[in-house]
Amino acid sequence: MKRVLIVLLFLTSCVERFEFSRNNPDPQLVIESYVSDMSFNDALQAPSNGRYFIVKLKFTRPVGATVKDSIAPFAEVKLIDDLNNEWVYVENFREWGTYFLPDKDFKVSSDRMYKLNITTRDDLIYESSWEQLPPASSPVEDIWFEEEIRKVYEYPAGEQEIRERPFINISTSVPALSDGQVRYYKWEYSPMWVYEAPLANGEFVPFKKCWVTSQMYLDDYTLQEDAIGGFEKTLFSLAIDKNERLFFNFSVLVFQQSLSRDYFNFWKLVQEQTTSNGLFDAIPTNLPTNFSCLNDPSKKPLGYFGVISETAKRWYFSKFDLSYPVENYLLRECLIQYGRPGDEPDYAPACLSCLEYPKGDATLLKPEWWVEK
Repeated sequence: MKRVLIVLLFLTSCVERFEFSRNNPDPQLVIESYVSDMSFNDALQAPSNGRYFIVKLKFTRPVGATVKDSIAPFAEVKLIDDLNNEWVYVENFREWGTYFLPDKDFKVSSDRMYKLNITTRDDLIYESSWEQLPPASSPVEDIWFEEEIRKVYEYPAGEQEIRERPFINISTSVPALSDGQVRYYKWEYSPMWVYEAPLANGEFVPFKKCWVTSQMYLDDYTLQEDAIGGFEKTLFSLAIDKNERLFFNFSVLVFQQSLSRDYFNFWKLVQEQTTSNGLFDAIPTNLPTNFSCLNDPSKKPLGYFGVISETAKRWYFSKFDLSYPVENYLLRECLIQYGRPGDEPDYAPACLSCLEYPKGDATLLKPEWWVEK
C-alpha cells in the first residue's frame, strides 16, 4: 500500500530514554526494566536473533557534569514472583550497568504477580511493587508504508531554506476490540540493514557486505490508548535522501506491547517531557515510580518496572519498493580525494571495509532468517 502526501511544514523531534541530568547533588538510581509474555525463544519466531529481558541501571548526574554516563555496575538483580520463585540477572560485562535474564524460556504468566529486587554495590536495596500482566496484545496483523513529500528546514551556506524531501511513513492496523477493556499500546523498534563498502575489492573482498544493528536509530517509541480498535496507526517515519541504510536491504522488528495504565502513563509523561524543546522548559522531573528503597526511604529512585504483553513482527523494505529511484552516492563520495595531486589516496575506513561502518554495530555474519528483497 503506497500513497503520496504533501505536507506544508515539518519539524522533527525524537523521544529519548529517561536518562536525565538533574541539579540534585545526590545522584538518584535510574532503573529501566520490564518482563513480558514473550520469551527469548518466542522472539526467535518473529523472526529475529532473540531478545533477553534486561535491566539497565544508571545514576543521574548534575547539569554540566563532564562525565557522559554514571553507570551502576556490580549490582545484584533478581525477579521474584508471588510463589517466591526467583530468577537472577547476570551483568553484561561488555556493557556495564546492564543486566540480562539468561533463561531463554522464561516468560511471565497471567496467573502470577512479579516484582524486581535490586541491591546496589553500596548495599542499598530497591524493590518494585507487585505487577501482573495486562490484557493480551493482539498479533501485529500487517505493516506497510506510505510515500510522503515534506517541506523541511535546511541551512545551505548558513542560511535557512525550506526544501521538499521524500519520506515514508510506516503504519500498522490496530485490530477491533469487543471486550470493552481499554488497551494501552506501546510500539518499539529494532532496525537492521545491509551496508556494502564501496571500495572493498581485491584483498578487502571479505569485508564487502555487513549486517548492521543500532540502538540509536529508531530509538523512540509510539503510544496509543484505545478501547475500540479497528484503525490504522502510523508508527515511525524514514527519511529517504542521504540515508545509506536504505541503499540495499532494510528491516525493522516491530514490538507491539500492551501495558498497564500506570506503566503507560509513566511512558506518556516521559514522552511529553522529553519532546519539549522550549528555552525555559523545566528539566524532566516528578515522574511516577513503582520502586522504593527498602533500607533508606530518603533514596528516591527514578524508573518503573513493567510487566507487559507483547508480540513482534518483522518488516522488510527495499528502495525498489518506492515509486521513484534512489541514488546510492557512497561510491562517488568515497572516490573523492583530498590533499595534493599525486598523493596516495586516503580513503575513509568505511569505504574499504564494512566492519568500519560508524553508524552501528556491523557483522559479516548474515542472520539465518534474513530475506533479500
